[in-house]
Amino acid sequence: MKIRDFELKDQTVLEIGKFAILWNWFEKEFCHNECNYKELKKVAPYVKIDFQSQKDLAEVFEQRRFLFEQMIEEYVRTALYPDNAKRPKTEPEERKAMEGFLAQKEEYIVLGCLMSIYRIRCNMMHGLKIVKQLDNQYELFKAVNGVLESIR
Repeated sequence: MKIRDFELKDQTVLEIGKFAILWNWFEKEFCHNECNYKELKKVAPYVKIDFQSQKDLAEVFEQRRFLFEQMIEEYVRTALYPDNAKRPKTEPEERKAMEGFLAQKEEYIVLGCLMSIYRIRCNMMHGLKIVKQLDNQYELFKAVNGVLESIR
């Protein structure tokens, strides 16, 4: 797919399209089209995620964090970008959930996983993803889709 002077690989476009559809389904089914931290916190106890798919997503995050040579807290702040100018400062518990997921702390697996995916959705839909870098994020979208496909 050509976007101005840049061409994305078909596999990347496919995974991003799949992500848009799967997220839309998840948000409608579980959050009644009102997704935010409070909604995710309410539904997390009822969401079942396949263990391996969430582990695969955590591993993709770990590899990306390692490339940036960042601590988990810094990676959450700079890559998942929970604080942007258009929303109030993120509550510490939101960050704690995402950091707990990345550290694979059992009590944060579902909520932190969902929050991390929600932040990717926000970054994607509100222009914080850079088109030229999307092909480099193929594995991330593939792992995110694996989680969303496993939800029941």
